[in-house]
Amino acid sequence: MHGGPLGCFWLLHVGHQGSVRPASGPDTTREGYGRARDRQPVPAGVSTPEFACFDVETTGLDAGRARVIEVAVVRISPTGEVVGEWTTLVDAGTRALGRTDIHGIKPEWLDSAPAFAEIAGDLADALSDCVPVAHNADFDRRFLEAEWERLNGGPMGLEALDTLAVAREHGLPGRLGLLAEALGVALGDAHQALDDSRALAGVMAAFLEQGITLPTVPAFQRTLLTPMPSGRKELRPRRSQVPGD
Repeated sequence: MHGGPLGCFWLLHVGHQGSVRPASGPDTTREGYGRARDRQPVPAGVSTPEFACFDVETTGLDAGRARVIEVAVVRISPTGEVVGEWTTLVDAGTRALGRTDIHGIKPEWLDSAPAFAEIAGDLADALSDCVPVAHNADFDRRFLEAEWERLNGGPMGLEALDTLAVAREHGLPGRLGLLAEALGVALGDAHQALDDSRALAGVMAAFLEQGITLPTVPAFQRTLLTPMPSGRKELRPRRSQVPGD
């Protein structure tokens, strides 16, 4: 739906566990979010932040009552290369999961999943020092802010670049699947947090390649009250492991 150390369950784009390495290739020490050749040099030591494309799956539409049951972040370089991804199911303390026909999450999958309090620090690491990006960003942002407030750790302070608003401004489709298709971006299983985040990362890479002007959004910063990462996670079973699929 729609630079501190990285958490220990970041996955490199090539499929190995470990810390995310800086992307190689074109020079990324530039200002602005356009193509590398369109950017102007900035003073030494100042670099463009990466983008953290994120998505959540929830038990409903009201962030004040419904809960996050899956979250994912795909991190891309300022020139659009994927440099890492992270995802987990989340035990929200309920097995009333809402529209399971949409998000596909089964109650028993959450039996061994961490609670949001256990992965809050890992989520913060995944977003840290990056410009957060979401599609229909207010929805995802409100849910993460609501979960954060339940921790009694103060406001999360999450702002996000909204690709839905950018798409509408440029006459592109609003639905993520149609937008991805229009830009030639593959979309795996819609309404799975990681697949949607991967598609969103592809959309952002296409925006960057085309030199589309993007709004300025501050990078996310951890605070002193941010929990430490736990390294806990629980992934969706693969389709081949799900009976009846």
